Amino acid sequence: MTFKTEFEIPIEPKPQTRPKFSKWGTYEDPKMKKWRKQVTGWIEKNYNGPFFDNCVKVDVTFYMRAPQTLLKEPTARSKSKTVQMYQKFINELIWHVKKPDIDNLVKAIFDSISDAGYDKIQKSGIVWSDDNIVCDLRAKKKYSQNPRIKVRIEEIDR
Repeated sequence: MTFKTEFEIPIEPKPQTRPKFSKWGTYEDPKMKKWRKQVTGWIEKNYNGPFFDNCVKVDVTFYMRAPQTLLKEPTARSKSKTVQMYQKFINELIWHVKKPDIDNLVKAIFDSISDAGYDKIQKSGIVWSDDNIVCDLRAKKKYSQNPRIKVRIEEIDR
């Protein structure tokens, strides 16, 4: 039997930051730590899908906050190109081609999924044993009025 699950995290995507170094040691950016804790908490509270411990395929879409130019609704006198662009935006069809890099977004969400419900004895979370079981990955960034993260996980044959 092949397991599948899909869930949408209603939290704005944030890229994984680099660790900070000081003379007292290494530490994570406090804003990043807070974001990860928020995402992990959401998963722990809302996830009710299967547990994955074999090879999985992940499809993740990051719906990013749009710039003000896209958020502005066209008027009756707007050019058709502006109206078409707004319609594409409303339907979430415009790719996000600016920073942050998609690999840093993936790292942040995968680490948060791995941390959700983490059991130190069994060394696994509630969604998967570890993000190293991800063998196939598709990640997308799109503009949206509603920033969020959509995750689809499917077990695949080895």
